[in-house]
Amino acid sequence: MSYGSLKHAIRLYKTDAGSEKMFAYNVAGTNIHIETCNNYLTGRMKDFECNKHNNPDISAEIAQRSYIRRPKGRLLFSENLKWLKKERESDGFHIYCTDRKEKEVLFHMDTNMEWSNANIECLRQETDDEAPELVKIWPDMHTFMLMGIVFRNNLLYKNGIVMHASSIAWNGKGILFTAPSGTGKSTHVRLWERYMGAAVKVVNDDTPAVRFIGEEPVLCGTPWSGSSDKFINTEVPVRAIVVLSQASDNSILRLNAFEALPLVMPRCFLPYFDEKLMRKAYDVLENIIKKIPIYHLKCRPDKEAMELVYQCVR
Repeated sequence: MSYGSLKHAIRLYKTDAGSEKMFAYNVAGTNIHIETCNNYLTGRMKDFECNKHNNPDISAEIAQRSYIRRPKGRLLFSENLKWLKKERESDGFHIYCTDRKEKEVLFHMDTNMEWSNANIECLRQETDDEAPELVKIWPDMHTFMLMGIVFRNNLLYKNGIVMHASSIAWNGKGILFTAPSGTGKSTHVRLWERYMGAAVKVVNDDTPAVRFIGEEPVLCGTPWSGSSDKFINTEVPVRAIVVLSQASDNSILRLNAFEALPLVMPRCFLPYFDEKLMRKAYDVLENIIKKIPIYHLKCRPDKEAMELVYQCVR
């Protein structure tokens, strides 16, 4: 996490505390109701607040506990988080993490199969006044991240998918720049900001959503943006997806479906743990490949590279 992001997180955490209450949000056309007193989450999602308090697509409750029972189920995979299929597989999933000695459960989330209902609990931890601010706010940041998992899996039921990309709105058009981490997505976006000025708005600098409304692909802002603070609540038609790779010379090529799929697919957040969700993800990917122009930009981080994209999308 960057120093700027840490300051932003602390500022959100220090907003007025209150008792647990219900908040309504709309992210990428998804109505989300969250019952919580997590100031970090409500601060981060403030721009997505709405007045729709009926028929939510996602209902979630976030609470602190003095003790969290270790969930049971079939282990799907284990990285930083452990993912389980519930004992009755039709009931949904558990996600949880433990301390380093695996004695205490620090966070736990259970969801239904459709990712439309989630209960998130975090272990109440006492910290002294001298503790680093990041230690104090980490539980709230972690539960916010878990809500991002709920959102991206539920979005698949609405013909949408979350991508690892830096994205912009330019003259009413959405452009996504995607590549492995460290390739230069944010650097390329900064070139657009520098040379195109106010015509460019960063939609999300890390994990935007692409959702099909009818036949039209739409770029949607989300509040989950990795270590970046750059995101806005907006929706614009997608004009192009640009896959970046570093090179000594600048060149751009529009890809056919067979060329595009192996470059775009790894940049999507895919639900490998669930066959039903994967089928939905494949449907969204197929539409992306068929209906969105996809380019491969081999480039240096300079104005000429930006202008090559500009000539394709103008």
